[in-house]
Amino acid sequence: MNTVENLVRKVKENDDIALLLLFERYKPMITAVTKRYFIRCLDENDWNQEALIVCYESAGLFDFERGTTFGSFFKLRLQNKAKNLLRFELAKRRALYANAISYEALKERGQICDPSYEQSDLPTSIELSNFIQTLSQLEVVALMVITGMIDLKQASVTAQTSPETIKRAIARTRIKMRAYFLR
Repeated sequence: MNTVENLVRKVKENDDIALLLLFERYKPMITAVTKRYFIRCLDENDWNQEALIVCYESAGLFDFERGTTFGSFFKLRLQNKAKNLLRFELAKRRALYANAISYEALKERGQICDPSYEQSDLPTSIELSNFIQTLSQLEVVALMVITGMIDLKQASVTAQTSPETIKRAIARTRIKMRAYFLR
């Protein structure tokens, strides 16, 4: 039976079969390590390929006189490889965020138009003037309250009527505005 030491020596001599046997011997450890990390676009076959490369490199670098086992050496190198792959993946994401420009900055530069409204949808001064001519004097005062030019108290003093009457005029004016501008 091939011991780990014999397999490592054969891998150092470029024996492909010994590499595959060594890889299969440590397959449960490889699976345990790779399941701890999620890297986008890296499936099981990709992980196995990375682990096989690390296994080959580890066998080439392993020194039996160091007093450590090949399994722990290989596991440490595989964990480091997984962390490097994860760092690389996160660096790619950070690069995307670093090059990103905020929506507000694009708007300030005039590179983006606000899609919430278009200039042609806004009423012109002629349309507003025509609309105001359709209103009664009380409804004109109500329109001034709607636009924030005066408050409810000032409107009731100006129109010489109660605040409830102004509130009803505001409701009528809003209905007329919707009918006039959203036709």
